[in-house]
Amino acid sequence: MLHSANTGADIARDVRGADGFSLALRLSPTELARVHALVEAQWLEVVGQHVPDALGDCAARGIARYHELAGRVPHGSIWPKAARILPREAAAEIRAMVFMDALAEAFGPFVISDEDGVGWQEIYWRLVRPNEPGDMGPLHADCWFWNLGHGTTPVDAERVKVWMALVTEPGRSGLRVVPGSHRRDWRYHGELRHGMLKPQIDEDEETLGAELVHTEPGDAVVFHDKLLHGGAPNRGTLTRVSLEFTMFVAAARN
Repeated sequence: MLHSANTGADIARDVRGADGFSLALRLSPTELARVHALVEAQWLEVVGQHVPDALGDCAARGIARYHELAGRVPHGSIWPKAARILPREAAAEIRAMVFMDALAEAFGPFVISDEDGVGWQEIYWRLVRPNEPGDMGPLHADCWFWNLGHGTTPVDAERVKVWMALVTEPGRSGLRVVPGSHRRDWRYHGELRHGMLKPQIDEDEETLGAELVHTEPGDAVVFHDKLLHGGAPNRGTLTRVSLEFTMFVAAARN
């Protein structure tokens, strides 16, 4: 498992350095509670739209125990990315949080991408239920999505990804990364999945050395756009909930 005790000043150095990621960023307890509440509110809204009879039970259990009622919820059909992009007001509230200042200190002024054209800063969340491998995609680099036509990057900007743990069980669920993988090119192709052209790696994942990042709720992983990463199999007892977004930052000058 990977863990780090780096300071905030190390974020940009680590993302652009040998490993390609930083574990220096963490939400405050107040920020974590508020972000969790915003995500849970949207989760309940979507459940209520599709399965109103399950809304009361979902509200009583909370999003971390969502899997206990997933048999009553058509999981495969109600959670496209569009249903998991936070509303404009929620995204604006998160954008104004203190942890964003640490990112600006590391990379300078930045813009959060809107690759799906929703009209505001695109901050979205994911659910990974215990023992449900279909809830995760293959290892990939985010740049592959952009190469396949998902959004446009401003001139003289580079992309940096932020992944945040809202509900995780360290050592049992979270994010996998391949340290140093951003420094070379990997084989992949695009294939149609869920109505969208998505990348599929053409390497043997078992040989790549992916490692589970140690993340407590509130921990963030900030990583290079070319870093190989992906969800880890959830071997815990709770539904894993994470938040993510892409930053456009000024391109590093050599």
